[in-house]
Formats: sequence, C-alpha cells, structure tokens
Amino acid sequence: MPTLALLAVSLIWGSTFVAVKGALDDAPPLMFLALRFSVAFAGSLLFLRPRPHLRSALAWGLPVGLVFGGAYAAQTIGLVTTTPARSGFLTGINVLLIPLWGAWLLRRPPGWIPLVGLLIAVVGLWFLADPGTGSWVLGDTLTLVCAVLFALHVVLLTRFGRSHDRAGLLSSQLAIIAVMGFGASAMFETRPVQWTSGLIGALVLTGLLATLATTALQLRFQPFVTPIRTALVFATEPLFAAAFSVALFGERLTLMGWLGGGLVLVGMIVSELGSMRKQRSGNDLGQDHP
Repeated sequence: MPTLALLAVSLIWGSTFVAVKGALDDAPPLMFLALRFSVAFAGSLLFLRPRPHLRSALAWGLPVGLVFGGAYAAQTIGLVTTTPARSGFLTGINVLLIPLWGAWLLRRPPGWIPLVGLLIAVVGLWFLADPGTGSWVLGDTLTLVCAVLFALHVVLLTRFGRSHDRAGLLSSQLAIIAVMGFGASAMFETRPVQWTSGLIGALVLTGLLATLATTALQLRFQPFVTPIRTALVFATEPLFAAAFSVALFGERLTLMGWLGGGLVLVGMIVSELGSMRKQRSGNDLGQDHP
C-alpha cells in the first residue's frame, strides 16, 4: 500500500508539467507559486485539529517548508528559460540523490543492486526526456538545484512524518511557501496576473491535487518506504508525464522515448529483485510496513 500510494503521487506530478508551463504565460513564476500554495494551504486547514504536539509539528514544518519552497521556486523559475523535457529530466535526477540524503540523514545505506537499478532508471529518464538539444542555460542550473532540494525534502518527510502530527507538518509547510512566494514576487516581479480559465484550472490542479494531496500522501506513507524504493517510484514521474502528453495532446514518443520508458521499468524491477534478495537473507531494509 505505501508503494502504491507513492506511485499515485508520481502519477499526479507527471500530469502537471504542461499545465505549469502554460500557466506561466498568464502569471509570473513566483506569483504562480504563491497562488498555488495558497490554494493548497486553504485546503489543508480542513484537516487541522487541536492535537497533542501540534505546536511542535507546526514549528518543524517551517524549515521543511523552506526546503520544499526553494525546490519549487527553482523549478518554476527554471521553466521560464528551459524546456519541459529538460526540466523533467533534471528534476528526475533527484532520484539519484534521495538514497544519498537517506544514507546521511537516516543512516540507511542502499544496497548495490538497488543502486544499479536506480542508475538504469536514470539512463531511461535521459532517453525518455531527450533533453540533449540546446546549450546549457540558467534554467537548467536552477532545475538542478531544484533536484537537490526535492531529494532533501523527500528524506525530511520520511524523518519527521512518523513522529509528528501530519496535518500540522502539512499546513505549516504550505503556509511558509505561500508567504515566501508573495514576498519574493513583490520584490522581483512586475508582470501582472492574467486571470484566464487556463490559469485558474492550473491553480486548482497544482494546488489541490499536485501539492495538497500529494504532500499529504507523502507524509502518510513515505516514512514506511526506504529512500531507495521511494527514489525508484518517483523515477516514474517523467514516464507518466510522457503518457499524459500522448493521451491528451496527441504527442508521439520516438523509439528512444519508448526505450527510455522501458529502462525506467527495468530499473524498478532490478531494484525490487535486490530488495527481495535482501529480504530472503534476513536483512531487508526495503520492505514496506503497514
């Protein structure tokens, strides 16, 4: 169940790249980020109740939210000058970094077989996204920063999700990112918001579904999944993004795209085989818990 829940998170994330790219025509990136997280924060208030240790959870959510907000800001600003394909691949590099953060912060070193599976999946991401066209731009650098911060955020959710009130952690993260977005937009952006139906739809999709729902699922289930399995599951995000493009926009995958998607799946299978081997030896660190 935890792995399936995180797979749903990856599927939802994969549906948002094109929506965000289009929304940036109607709103500057920092303002879009502020509006997106304001919508998510408003939704999170429905789940906030007085509970023991709520104040502690709200406090811990602030630094975690700063990491989360920094990742989204870097990705959203990066999309102004980079392509969705390059953004999807560079963001996907976070799957290589999650086990490294996990080994350091959680003391959970990954086995070598799951790491091989992870490397296969990253090669698949390259073929699937085909980001090799064009020279390196500032947006690519920002998206790489985003990948580092996203990976750190994933591990922080695993660390704090089991021992703190999840609703408190969720609300304070969303609130601090919204505040950061409005403040940064006021300082650096002058372009006004165009309130089109496309922008409103993108805010509903990204705010309620791709931010509130996915972060809630992560807080609920991610603490019971090891970092390397989490990384492999999230490696499917560009695969889902490609599937949505094919189904909704008639985009056709090239042979290299199909090869890339296949390699992502092969990487997941190799990683799972490694986890099964460790389980049989009595040292499984990749087993999900209820």
